[in-house]
Amino acid sequence: MTRGGTLGTGTKVAIGCGIAAVVGGVVLAAVVFGGLWWAKGKAEQFTGHEAKIEELKKKANAVPFTEPADGVVREDRLVEFLDVRRRVFEVYAKHKDELEAMNKKKQTGLGDLAHGLGVLSEVRMAQAQALADAGMSEDEYRFMVQQVYKTLWASEVGKQNQGTEVPSPAVDVPPANLALFRKYETEIKQYAMGGLEWVGL
Repeated sequence: MTRGGTLGTGTKVAIGCGIAAVVGGVVLAAVVFGGLWWAKGKAEQFTGHEAKIEELKKKANAVPFTEPADGVVREDRLVEFLDVRRRVFEVYAKHKDELEAMNKKKQTGLGDLAHGLGVLSEVRMAQAQALADAGMSEDEYRFMVQQVYKTLWASEVGKQNQGTEVPSPAVDVPPANLALFRKYETEIKQYAMGGLEWVGL
């Protein structure tokens, strides 16, 4: 310090550097703890959604289901299945463009990941609620997905063979299912969701 109580240049620089370091530390702490707070909020929100989804699934799974030995799909259950698919598809369709855009990105950040998980959670919530409302267990839903897509394949093979009998045992389906599928073919194809079926949706 110089005479008269004034600060020398070196002292000012040192103090300035000290202040900068403190401010930098505060900013860093804000970023770190802000990020943790954001992540904590997202985690709590996700946990809340998961608990609600599990509660709805429990209600849906309380309805007993035995897979028919002949694999024949009842029309009333197909109608219920299509209503579930419609409700899930409506949520999926709202976010389809966003999901495709994220899929095209070469690099995705934490925000993209969180948004993607949020969308998936919303779709799963819609499915769980629809299953509970329809009284359709997850086992029955999986059976319906399997039969519907198996029948879709058999129908396409049949068209290629000009309506003759399906030649391969791998795509052999009950004639009743083929007839039922053709009756509801428009809705079945309309509510397809780009492979999300393979993750249970």
